[in-house]
Amino acid sequence: MDFLHFKNHFQREKLLPLYLIHGEEGFFIKEAVSLIKSRTLEGDDTGLVETDGEVTSLSTVMEEVRTPSLFTSGSRKLVIVHNADGLFKESSGVWERYMSSPPADCVLVLVCKDVDTKGGAYDKIKKKGGSVDCRRLRGNELTPWILERVRHYGKQISLDASRILQENVGDNLLLLDGHLEKLALYLGSRTRIEVSDVEELVGYDRQQKVFDFTGAVARRDTALALKVLHQLMALMKSGEEAQKVIPPMAWQIKRLLQAKRILTSGKGKETVARELNIRYPRFLEELMNQTQLFSEVELERDYQFLLETDIHSKTNSTDTRLLLETLVFKLCM
Repeated sequence: MDFLHFKNHFQREKLLPLYLIHGEEGFFIKEAVSLIKSRTLEGDDTGLVETDGEVTSLSTVMEEVRTPSLFTSGSRKLVIVHNADGLFKESSGVWERYMSSPPADCVLVLVCKDVDTKGGAYDKIKKKGGSVDCRRLRGNELTPWILERVRHYGKQISLDASRILQENVGDNLLLLDGHLEKLALYLGSRTRIEVSDVEELVGYDRQQKVFDFTGAVARRDTALALKVLHQLMALMKSGEEAQKVIPPMAWQIKRLLQAKRILTSGKGKETVARELNIRYPRFLEELMNQTQLFSEVELERDYQFLLETDIHSKTNSTDTRLLLETLVFKLCM
């Protein structure tokens, strides 16, 4: 089941011995784990064990789940294995047997980025209802999520403000949620987030800087691309976190690639606006102009560079400024 279905039904369903949380949307993964943790432990974290599957052996995990907690006699134990992709992939038979005879007082959560959905273990877990697909939201799915999420902070948001927020931030839910929280605090006693609030707090200039950056890349103007990069980092106050700078760049390149493919198929500007959910003429014109500056192959290459740099920024301790400047040189080759 996908995450939103899981979230809506979890409290009413029977608690399972094994959950497989998988997908690319970190926000959904975090929330799914939190829901399971809250229900399983009921506020008492003494029964919680968290480990990293990249450095923990399968035998250690199985010993942990079958060993009663020393601190929570009579209560449930929760074992969460992050980065469990390798353990799940290499040990399919073990998980099938585990599902057939799980310990009665333990819940095991495997958190993976990618899983083989054709394997026997996956099928068995899915049939029991324990597979939670945390896929990324796309296109028109973002607006309903924003409208629902902002209610979590006791506020509302206009459709126009929601679209401007998406244009500026992209489709990264962790970043979007962070901005919604800041906007809610910024509003004070007011209840509705308007376009002016987003422009004031999130920064209307940010989207223009992203356009400027991709334009410089398209023209292979390395000096200008570096200049805009530093301006963008200053706007985002992200001197240390590449994770905040790369997503809007990747979002823009991906949308240029999508627009390029739509136009290549013989469809027009109206189709681009509809399928990419672009409501503002200025943004649409900028996007259409830049599609003429790239080939489809160049956009595919640049998007891959951005994804690789994003992964590197999250798994290595490389200096952020050096990492992003190296990315610029690769994009402008």
